Order: sequence, then C-alpha cells, then structure tokens
Amino acid sequence: MSILKLKAYIAAVKFGSLTKAAEALDYTQPSISHMIHSLEDDYGFSLLIRSKSGVTPTDNGAELLPIMQDIVNRYEHLSEAVYAIHGLDIGTVRLGAYTSVCVHWMPSLLKEFREQFPKIEIHLFEGNSDEIHNWLEEGHIDFAISTIQRSEEFHFLPLVEDRMMAILPRNHPLSKNDTVPIEVFAEERCIIPYEDTHKDVQRIFKKAKVKPNVAYQIRGDEAIIAMVKKGLGISLLSELLITDHFQDMAHLPLAPDHVRTLGITTKTEIKSLSPASRTFIPFLQQWLKK
Repeated sequence: MSILKLKAYIAAVKFGSLTKAAEALDYTQPSISHMIHSLEDDYGFSLLIRSKSGVTPTDNGAELLPIMQDIVNRYEHLSEAVYAIHGLDIGTVRLGAYTSVCVHWMPSLLKEFREQFPKIEIHLFEGNSDEIHNWLEEGHIDFAISTIQRSEEFHFLPLVEDRMMAILPRNHPLSKNDTVPIEVFAEERCIIPYEDTHKDVQRIFKKAKVKPNVAYQIRGDEAIIAMVKKGLGISLLSELLITDHFQDMAHLPLAPDHVRTLGITTKTEIKSLSPASRTFIPFLQQWLKK
C-alpha cells in the first residue's frame, strides 16, 4: 500500500480540487490524478466524482476516508517513533484550540517550543467547540486544547480552570458589586454567544435553570465584547477571553462561582499519540505552571 496514494486522495477530498491537492503536497496535478486512479484500480471501484467544479468522494470513498486518515496518521507516528529511538525530536503535531487559547497562549508557547524543538512542526487549527469535536472525530487533528467534549467519546486531561465572568459596561449599576448573581441574566438585556461557539456559557444557564433575556446572539467573542462596551447589554465569557479588555469594561465573577476547565482532549489515550504530540503535551503542562 502506498501512503502517498492515500495522502493524495485525502488531500483531494479536503480541498475539493486535484489542483489544490497537488499544490498542498508539492506535486503536479497529473501526478495526483495518476495516484488516485492507481488507488481506484487497486480497490476496484471509484473513489472520486469528478466534475468541472471540482471533486467529491463517492459513497465508497467517503466510507474509506476515515480509515485512510487513520493509516496515514499511524504511519506518521511510526516514522516519529523511529526518529525518537535514534534520539531525534522530529515530527508534526496537529493541534486544535479555541480562539482564546490561540490568542493568549500560543504565541509565547509556540515560540518557546520551537526554540527547544526546532524540528517538530506545529499545525494549529483554530475552531469552536463543534469544529473541534468534528476534527477529532474525523482524525484531522491529533488532539485539542478545549473544554471537555462529549465525555463518552473522548479522553480529557485537565490543565487549568478558567473562571467565567459577567461582563458589563463600565457605568452599569451592577459594576460596583463584588459579584453578579446568575439570575440577573434573566432580567438584563443579554448578548449571548451561540451554543456551537461557547457550550460552556449555555451549560451554566441550563444548570442554573436561568433563561437569559437575549437581546442579541453573536458568534464572535470580539463582537460580543464590543457590543458590551457600547452599552447594548451584558454578557458571560471566560476570564481568558476578556484579559485584554479589563480596562474598558466591568468584569465580575458570578454568584455562585463558575469555571470552565481547559484541558487536552483526545480521541485515543495520550499514550497512543505520536511521539511529537507526547513531547508537546508535557512541555505545555510545564509552560502553564511557569
């Protein structure tokens, strides 16, 4: 079995184009087309539907796609393990993370990691809760830094607790309080993120049996913060997300207190990840302790 053929097919499906797949893998378009045709000959059925607008997987191709992705991942893990035995830190880490983690952790973390492990590449994918869940399920990422996903499907290693905060305009009457009761969100005009963006926010309201008085529902964190600053309502976000905005708006803990736990989310046990991933995770843990 040729790993290159599998990579060619996976890239073609990912980009929906043989030309873009060729660019991503640094091959010519005819070479990618030949590899996929060869794979179809090996299997005895078509894997791609080809049209003027691009390519899409056949039903058989879609069924085999996650298995192919798993084979490619395991082959890469094998290569990294061989390098590790020779004392070489070489490999690739495909990491998914929330926007807050990408903004506030990754620039410093990746800079320090690259200085110590220059031959390990980090491919960072920024996404919301649903996107991270799908990437893990489909094998597009090795692991994620996120809050806990569906516990029956994934493994979760806690890293830090991130306190959930009520955010208000600076001149809001509640801004002089020490805390904001969760029940306030049923009365005040609220700017609430969509559930696929912030499941933790929706989880808090459901647990407290509070139905927020939704004035606006927004997907982006920065848009929510900007609207709060302009006095359009109050909202609920994590402390990590609002760190850069402490001077521009009031931010108070909830009553009762709520936190979200950020951690490593994996589809398999951490010991089954690639050597490169198992190098990165302890580095991340030590970085957070510092």
